[in-house]
Amino acid sequence: MRIRWAWATTVALVLAGSVGLAYPIVRGYTDPAFPQLAVARRALDEARRADAATWAPEDLADAETAFHQASAEHRRQEVRLLPFRDFRAVKLAIAASEQKSRAVRDLASRRARTGTAAASDALAEAEQAVAESVSFAEAVPLTHAERSTYLQARLALEEARLQRSQGAVARSTQLAERAVVLAHDVTERAASTASRYRDPALVSRWRHWIDETVSWSTRTGDAAIVVMKDSHQLMLYDGGRSLMTCDVDLGPNWAHDKRVSRDAATPEGRYKVAAMKSRGQSHYYKALLLDYPNAEDRARFERARRQGEIPRGASPGGLIEIHGEGGRGSDWTRGCVAVRNTEMDRIFQHVRVGTPVTIVGGDGGDGRLAGLVDRHRRESPTESP
Repeated sequence: MRIRWAWATTVALVLAGSVGLAYPIVRGYTDPAFPQLAVARRALDEARRADAATWAPEDLADAETAFHQASAEHRRQEVRLLPFRDFRAVKLAIAASEQKSRAVRDLASRRARTGTAAASDALAEAEQAVAESVSFAEAVPLTHAERSTYLQARLALEEARLQRSQGAVARSTQLAERAVVLAHDVTERAASTASRYRDPALVSRWRHWIDETVSWSTRTGDAAIVVMKDSHQLMLYDGGRSLMTCDVDLGPNWAHDKRVSRDAATPEGRYKVAAMKSRGQSHYYKALLLDYPNAEDRARFERARRQGEIPRGASPGGLIEIHGEGGRGSDWTRGCVAVRNTEMDRIFQHVRVGTPVTIVGGDGGDGRLAGLVDRHRRESPTESP
């Protein structure tokens, strides 16, 4: 009797154990989630192809972590004995991973569309800013540092265009924004230099000098010369009548008034012909030596030196001439005024030692820099008039 009871108990336990082991299998708990895992992997790949690494890097990292954890748990269940496998939690983790990946894909796509529009706007703004800096750079003599900044702005713009063409819109936007900052810096510095050609006090003074020079020519019946740097022109008067107007080449730093020796600036002031150098007496065909620096120049130089604006040991320079060999279409002199040789011949026929020569920045008309200043003020609402 006892033996039968023992056998019955054993059989019952075996049957119960078998049922317990078979139940997860029958219910499908032990079935691997390979199809779901493949779907989740494709969703993650789609997020990556949407360039989520650029547009949603943190969200992508979170989705990747979720997928890798779900995959790792799936592998742990795979190596267990069949009855003891349980993929229920794994399937939930895989589904959550898939949802995260799809959300990241959609987020990256939205941001990419917005970023692409922003990149186009940034590129357009950079092209406009660099174009304005080009107009100033071609008209205003830049310092070495300003020239370097100008070249960096153009290089950043070219890089932005290249990155945009390759689809790297985020990098393109960054480069375009950098180009804008650099270009604006160049433009503002150049505009500050050029602004003197629209300074009311300076323009009034220059006009007064011109009027006095022409009036003197009219009153005496003698020749007089007016040079306007902004328009790069020399006007020869005789008896108050305009005899000729010709283009001139100036010093590379012509936008500034001359302050010290070797600054390559053409001086502004009222001078006289101190000497006439015929052909063979000048390095540049013929020349009219001016009496620079005159008393006004020396007084201004001394004031600037006392105020610490000019370094010790500097001098105002000299040997400023109106000479030939001009017509090169560039500003190459050391501060002199260069005209063509044929024009120099004609000037020589009318002037003499003592002839007045007035050099001004401009007369308030639309010269090279005055026009740029006007346009810059129109396009910059914050610029004071």
